[in-house]
Amino acid sequence: MDLSAKTDRQIQNLIENHRREKKLDAPLAKAAVEEQARRNKAFNFQAGIEFLIQAASDKRPVNYRELAEAGGILKADDKWYQHMTRKIPLSQIVDYAHTQGMPAITSLVETTQGITDNILSGFQKGLDDTGIKVPSGMSIRDFYLSERQRTFDWVSKR
Repeated sequence: MDLSAKTDRQIQNLIENHRREKKLDAPLAKAAVEEQARRNKAFNFQAGIEFLIQAASDKRPVNYRELAEAGGILKADDKWYQHMTRKIPLSQIVDYAHTQGMPAITSLVETTQGITDNILSGFQKGLDDTGIKVPSGMSIRDFYLSERQRTFDWVSKR
């Protein structure tokens, strides 16, 4: 299927339909997620992913501002406003990572105050949207930290 001929809405519908069926790993879903990432003009998706992979290689977390700068949402000397976090497509990043066999690399993202309840609830939403389940008996915080470690381990084996 030629996804380049599809509208943004059609691409989103393809992803949502596969998500509902818990088939986000299907070839068409993977292609749709990649096409959605390619079309994102507000956030340089490839640069953002590469930045997160480099941060994992350095074994360090990143904050929203750093990811926004890496993705071209703002420049280093621009003023940061809280609403800018909405411009970072964290759920799309989780989808992309999942369809590429990567860990949930958004586990590297935290606020300048660290791992807050807002970070964890956003992480949970991204997991839910992608269909990733937190193992039974594990808190979201523990899973977040285990995914962070898994990201560090994954990038060291690349």
